[in-house]
Amino acid sequence: MVELPANPKASASRTNAPMKNPGTDQGDLFGSAANVHGIVEARGVKGAVKAAQLAVLENRPPSLSKALAGRMGRQIADTASSAIVREFEGGSEIGYSYSAWCLAGLPHRDQPKDQNWLIDTDYARLLVRPGVRLRDDNSQEFIGVPFGSYARLLMIDWQTEALERGSREIHMGRSASAVLARLGISRGGPSNGKVAEQLERLATCAVDFSFGNDKKGVIVNQRLVDAYSYIGEPDPRSKKASRLVERVVLSQAFFDELRRHPVLVDRAAVRDLTTSPLAIDIYLWLAYRLHSLPKETPIGWDRLWRQFGSKVGALKNFKTQFEGPLHLALSAYKNAKVRVSDRGLLLEPSPPPVSH
Repeated sequence: MVELPANPKASASRTNAPMKNPGTDQGDLFGSAANVHGIVEARGVKGAVKAAQLAVLENRPPSLSKALAGRMGRQIADTASSAIVREFEGGSEIGYSYSAWCLAGLPHRDQPKDQNWLIDTDYARLLVRPGVRLRDDNSQEFIGVPFGSYARLLMIDWQTEALERGSREIHMGRSASAVLARLGISRGGPSNGKVAEQLERLATCAVDFSFGNDKKGVIVNQRLVDAYSYIGEPDPRSKKASRLVERVVLSQAFFDELRRHPVLVDRAAVRDLTTSPLAIDIYLWLAYRLHSLPKETPIGWDRLWRQFGSKVGALKNFKTQFEGPLHLALSAYKNAKVRVSDRGLLLEPSPPPVSH
């Protein structure tokens, strides 16, 4: 990860200026208009984290300083540094996501393999049903709902290629290493098995998006994939044959919805969020919402909890759990204009995360 040096002019002014109380200096740095990219540009990655650790000693420290001083702090600063370098060097990678996937996401962790996934937000309800693997002896087994960061990266990969090539057919490669390479992820070790597992789960699951209520609404029932081909290999852990999906044909319904409602994302930025599926979900949500806002829009903590946290904990604990992934997502989306308050978030009209 590239670490930016501190701004030399800022360093010189601090050297020649009268001595200040350290807490006051950090408070100024983390003012109401502060963002992580400005702090990293001024102090560098390590300096930004150190400044945050001092700022949290104040009464009622800002949300950004708490996140930077916390367990995700170094990752947040590193991701902001990458975003700055990417903007300077033109290293963004255009990608796409269907808008409904920006409003309701897959589970972050694995769950019982025969269990459906349901998430209910202010905008849509998402129901995902797991696929079934049919063995040579005609036995059947649920293989589970797709989950985690790899499933999200694969979805963005499929949707991007489908739109760019104008084709529903996608060739993933003849090995898990080839799949990881196309996703831009380091190969080898447990990653190979994980990405192969998520590929099969995505290829076999069924998805319902529901908009509206019992009186009136729209339900989009679809499989993501109409057909797929695979090769089977022995799994040394389970002693059963695992499957690597080599080729998928997206369903016509999903392909049509994607073409009607695509959302621009930066694939390079999303890769920086791989350690946090929640940060990816927040990034996709902001990519969908911010550029289409007509004016400043407040979003309360209760609404955010229903969308991002109702499956994992109580509302009273949500803000603390949400702020780290939120600032990680914002560090990857440099032009996002979002402020955190005691009541929730204030979203401001912002450019999309990447331009055509």
